[in-house]
Amino acid sequence: RGCDVGGARMRHFAPYADIMWAEPAKPILKDAEALAKSVEGVYGPGEKPYLAYNLSPSFNWDASGMTDAQMRTFCGDLGKLGFVWQFVTLAGFHLSALNANRLSRTLCGDQSMLGYVEGIQRPERNEGVDTLTHQRWSGADLIDRTLSTMYGHGFSTAIQGEECTENQFGKKEEH
Repeated sequence: RGCDVGGARMRHFAPYADIMWAEPAKPILKDAEALAKSVEGVYGPGEKPYLAYNLSPSFNWDASGMTDAQMRTFCGDLGKLGFVWQFVTLAGFHLSALNANRLSRTLCGDQSMLGYVEGIQRPERNEGVDTLTHQRWSGADLIDRTLSTMYGHGFSTAIQGEECTENQFGKKEEH
């Protein structure tokens, strides 16, 4: 059985690892429990190692046999077993692809730019998403500080000037 082999490997490599990563074939809580139990005490009596669990997008979660209620508590249940780091590999890839698809449909459809504003900009503002004011994320402040050091204050090519993105979004918008 895969979990038995996985557990044995985890026990074997435990002395050389700070955290042990589990990536089972399917998201089955009983398998995660078996893996967690297999490494109990590996660092000494009562000691539990740190465990990681890949909440893989390769799983067809709707065909996993779990109910929505079980999926809702799955991460918490894993945490109780000692899986302190849980992650979705390629989550950003899937999120970006989905949102790019949605955005391109609205931009090319009847909504035009309103699709971007309603689908991205307003939700970013309403949810306090820091990248709404994206220039500081792109390093604009670092470039401005560097240029200011070289040329002095008030140089004409400053990115973070009066009308920069950061300042525009501080203004009250009307819809």
